[in-house]
Amino acid sequence: MSQLPYSATEFTLPPIAAAQPSKVLVVESNPATAEIAVLVLANAGYEVISASSAQRAVTVAQRWKPDVVLVELALPDRPGAYVCRQLRKRSPIPIIATSLDGDPDAIDDAYMAGACDYLPKPLRSGELLDRIRVHLAAPQAVRGDAAA
Repeated sequence: MSQLPYSATEFTLPPIAAAQPSKVLVVESNPATAEIAVLVLANAGYEVISASSAQRAVTVAQRWKPDVVLVELALPDRPGAYVCRQLRKRSPIPIIATSLDGDPDAIDDAYMAGACDYLPKPLRSGELLDRIRVHLAAPQAVRGDAAA
């Protein structure tokens, strides 16, 4: 085993100026599930808003401009694929679809409508946070922005 010539403390980087927290829109019809997702994401340092319907989600996304969207596929007013399609028309925003039943047709519809990832419910906190971090770190070109 070799000895390193310097201690790790000699190579510490200066603090980075605090950036704005990334914004996450949680689209979930079950209030308990939405609350858990919001708490997990807020505790991880994200700014979070939730919407319980497809129509509300599209309206909130247009005004609030989230950095990533977590959308349930079985919403009360329209399928989650509708939300994906509406958001994709306006932006290359990362969209992560979720569902409890894992219906392959609904998942395929979401991907075809613009979702870039899928998570089964119940959501696991660590996996949710990892997926959000990955999608936020992805360059715009990977998300489909032709201008990047």
